[in-house]
Amino acid sequence: MILGCCLVGGVVGAAGSAGAQAVAPADTAAASRSLSLQIRSENVRLVRYLHDLAGPGAFIGVVGGGLLDQLWSKPSSWGDDADGLARRIGSRASQAAVQVSVRHGLAALMGRSTTYQPCECKGFGPKVEHALLETFTDRRMDGSRAFSIPAVAGAYAGGFTRMAWERGRGPGDIALNTTLSLGFTAVFNIARELTGLAR
Repeated sequence: MILGCCLVGGVVGAAGSAGAQAVAPADTAAASRSLSLQIRSENVRLVRYLHDLAGPGAFIGVVGGGLLDQLWSKPSSWGDDADGLARRIGSRASQAAVQVSVRHGLAALMGRSTTYQPCECKGFGPKVEHALLETFTDRRMDGSRAFSIPAVAGAYAGGFTRMAWERGRGPGDIALNTTLSLGFTAVFNIARELTGLAR
């Protein structure tokens, strides 16, 4: 959680300084144009980052993951009491902070989109294909697609970060769990498309 707060603080600070620089010109019209451009680019990314970091979906994922870890006693050394549950939720929150920060940071550097775009298509096959594309690819600035290095790197970075405080977890276990989580994300996106919840 501390790591997440630091990361958010750094991003917010950067956005704030950028905003101050944008309003500096004496020409009011020029300042308005500059601010408008900033809202359409950097601030949009910031809002999406904060939503993925601390929005309702992120909260459900962190708490739900912590409850599942508690149910399966992972790691077993943390016990099954309230303190163990709090540590597991904290572990999930720290993992999510790293994952989201790495993904959004790389996406910004590479000029990639982090937004899930629902399919306008009809039919089972096209919807499944679109869900898989949205899971494993990103859109570039020109609208073309590329393998989602930011999403995959973020997932593995978050997973391997947990090795710092969860004893007994090896790289193989982390890699397997992260790969499975990417598969679950694909299944979730398919379900969203087929049920219409993605819109």
